[in-house]
Amino acid sequence: MGLFDRWRTPAGGTVMVSGATAPLRHPLAPVPDVDSDVELDAAVRAHLERLTAAAETDVDALTQEQFDGALTARLVSRERVHATGLGFQYALPFTEHVEEVLTLDLPTSIVTLPQARVLATRRSLSSLMEIARANLLRRMDDADVERIRLGSARHSVTALVGDSPYTSSFARFLPAMLERWAPGSDLSGGVVFAMPHRHAMVFQTCTSAAEVRDALELVPAHAAEMYADAAGPVTPHAYHWYHREITCLTEELADGRLAVSSTPLLESVLSRGRRRAG
Repeated sequence: MGLFDRWRTPAGGTVMVSGATAPLRHPLAPVPDVDSDVELDAAVRAHLERLTAAAETDVDALTQEQFDGALTARLVSRERVHATGLGFQYALPFTEHVEEVLTLDLPTSIVTLPQARVLATRRSLSSLMEIARANLLRRMDDADVERIRLGSARHSVTALVGDSPYTSSFARFLPAMLERWAPGSDLSGGVVFAMPHRHAMVFQTCTSAAEVRDALELVPAHAAEMYADAAGPVTPHAYHWYHREITCLTEELADGRLAVSSTPLLESVLSRGRRRAG
């Protein structure tokens, strides 16, 4: 079990799309094998302490060359990483709910570096992050990822699923990721994407009204369900990427449902489709 694998479960179980409600088979977060929030907090903290203690020995034994070779950027849940209490003030925002942290990709484990460990390197965060992102890009080039379609024959979106625990983190390089696994993708309308858990991404390009409808209806629904089933959850939320700007499309309501909205660009693509149909 990884560093961020067991957390409090919010209420929920549905995704609202354009005013409609589509039921999910699972709640929006994994259900841990403990009976109360108090037990969960204690279990998480004890688990993190054991992992940290074990990792310290491995990290201390690394030369700088080995450290730099293992250093890898990773996208993680903002709420979960800060709930550890280990100190991640250096974490950089990627989206509204996701932050970029530094990890060491070691042969037997992945160590997420807290603030103290980063400061102990006596190196600038920018230089460490530059190395870590370059290593993430190399891991993306070497990753064994399966591209699958989710949905029906008429309405579907794409998912990338792989053994690499950095699969969802490849969203950090979204255009390069698409060129790697969906070459020739038209990005003129942007991409709706989600990072439900560390081994998966869901996405849909948005060049036509039909693609936008599939993106808004299917990406959030599949992402929420995959997040619920995940051993290493990241976020159930969906986002619109356009020219390196990312807009969150979902909002968690008080009852735990996810309400899905659009963006002006996506609305314009839908409007063009309605005019042609009319």
